Amino acid sequence: MTLIVGICISSLLKIVNSKFFPDYLISVISCRKMSEDERTLIDKSESSSFEDLASAAAHEIEEAKLAEAAAAEKIKLDGKAPAATEWQDLLGSGSILKKILKEGDESEGLRPQRSDICRISYEIRIRNGKHENMEKRDQVKIYLGDNEILQGLDLALTLMYKGEICLLQIAPRFAYGDTGLNPGDSLGLVGEINSPKYEGPPIGPETWLEVKLELHDWEEEPEHETLTITERMEIGIRRRCRGNWWYGRGETQLAVQLYRRALDVLDESEGGITEPTATGEVTQASDALMALLDERMRVHNNMAAAQLRAGAYDAALQAVTRVLTCQPNNAKALYRKSRILTAMGRNSEALQAARAAAAAAPEDTGVRKELQKWQSVPGQKPGAGQDVGVGISAAKSVGGRGQCIGLPIQESAAVNALT
Repeated sequence: MTLIVGICISSLLKIVNSKFFPDYLISVISCRKMSEDERTLIDKSESSSFEDLASAAAHEIEEAKLAEAAAAEKIKLDGKAPAATEWQDLLGSGSILKKILKEGDESEGLRPQRSDICRISYEIRIRNGKHENMEKRDQVKIYLGDNEILQGLDLALTLMYKGEICLLQIAPRFAYGDTGLNPGDSLGLVGEINSPKYEGPPIGPETWLEVKLELHDWEEEPEHETLTITERMEIGIRRRCRGNWWYGRGETQLAVQLYRRALDVLDESEGGITEPTATGEVTQASDALMALLDERMRVHNNMAAAQLRAGAYDAALQAVTRVLTCQPNNAKALYRKSRILTAMGRNSEALQAARAAAAAAPEDTGVRKELQKWQSVPGQKPGAGQDVGVGISAAKSVGGRGQCIGLPIQESAAVNALT
């Protein structure tokens, strides 16, 4: 048996002060050490959707750069540059058109890269529409490539210079997609937990957008080790909220990407909370650290919901297991674990998780329905009538005493809702 830290959060010891959290302590759990092969398989299963998405984004950027290079070669052969009033086809497919309104600083040939923090201003309106701006933001900072803005803007920024101002025409695929946007829908503005609602006319799946975009400047993303707890919390929360927005639009891969980026800043790989001393004493934790760990649990819970929807059952089970290791009575995690195990055909374990969820949240409608569904199945035979997930089992059933008594549960929303 190997002793590891409650939620495997590392490099946080250096920012923990000597104040006891009054009712809860970070405690150490006992669990089996995974083999290297098993760990590799789980990591691969857990990250596959993110890698696919990152690959797709890189492909789009590469297409844009190739199209730009082809245009530059044409200029060289023709001996003249296009007029400033002409539209440039960024992807070569007509999906994103660009017209430069103000040239940027090309003296050093530098452009922002993925994960850079860009300071931008933009105005979005329906192309050829008579309506005013549907969204306008000034001097906002975004992490490039994180889909904190519409994908068409994200792609265009990779081909802009400092100080450049341009006009974009963006096809639905890189705007609001097939889902569109209706009055009353959240705009999902990054950095705002309670984002304003859209008040314009309905935007259908065929609606093109016109965007005025300005790139003021950018800077590299700082090393996470240099950030304070408060800074980590702010970044983690903004990424979780934007991930929730994408999840609500049915874009599970984009949601998973944001959740992963949130976890990046809420956890590190070096240092960390230490094991108990010989006398059994445990590390003292500050209120701020406890809040950070609780935020990480929210992200894992939401990650599981997105991965379940995407059919990545092994990865989803791994995510809820991480929550239940530290919060054995977390009703959301238990409810999602029941649904994940059901999808995997592990019916007896799913029933056990449903019962635990009902005990943790007896008044929740979603929990009662899940348990009633199982109670209506004669015999609850494992695998009967269920789709079995492909891949390795990501984790064992958890939730017993002595696993981890570290984090209070502070979620009050219905178990089937994101937080």
